[in-house]
Amino acid sequence: MPVDLQDIRDRVARHPNWYHRIELAPGLVTPGVHDSPSGLRMLDALGLPRDCSGLRVLDVGCRDGFFAFELERRKATVVGLDYADPTVTGFSIAAEALGSRVEYRVGNIYDVSPERHGLFDLVLFLGVLYHLRNPILALDRLRTVTMPGALVFVETQICTEAAVQGLGLPLWQFFPRDSLHGDATNKWAPNLPGLERVLEECQFEILQVVSVSDRAAVRARSVADNRLEYYRKMDAEAGSWGRGGRPAD
Repeated sequence: MPVDLQDIRDRVARHPNWYHRIELAPGLVTPGVHDSPSGLRMLDALGLPRDCSGLRVLDVGCRDGFFAFELERRKATVVGLDYADPTVTGFSIAAEALGSRVEYRVGNIYDVSPERHGLFDLVLFLGVLYHLRNPILALDRLRTVTMPGALVFVETQICTEAAVQGLGLPLWQFFPRDSLHGDATNKWAPNLPGLERVLEECQFEILQVVSVSDRAAVRARSVADNRLEYYRKMDAEAGSWGRGGRPAD
């Protein structure tokens, strides 16, 4: 059935919560506050595949769906995950206008598992990490749904203190209450070494890092490290210490 562009235009105008800027039709772009095309150019510069044929992709924190729809356009099979219902975001309107088959799941990053979500060849984790109270746990969960060698793209706020930014030590800055941009969901922001070392601790090999102002983005690859996995399990499982012996250094 053909899309009624005037109806879509009216629904876009009435919807109060646009975040992404998505071109739904020539001359019809959603009024999001996020410069989504610039974000895509940054990911492309990091090595986001232009042809995603045969890839299964997870977009964590997909919101209105700009990046999910773009990777679908690049021939990926895409699952979008967000804590908000798709009618609260603009996803439902945009998906209908685009005729998209992206699967939108309402859920939390801490609940991601291979049993519930399967495995993915590529993961987008954009603008989410610094909102989390438990960022390492979230990255551990994320790795459980990646295929060996899967590409992972992480974009995040980085620390705001100049003294911390310039240190070679891996550090994270904590933001109590709403002290970062007046948003009480903003909690942890790393400096660049802090971001890289935490990703490595969660078994992601760093391939490329870019930073602009107070934001950073990383392209990484999912890897297996028996020693890191041993200590992750020690932290996460009761009674696991010593079973099978410690891994070799």
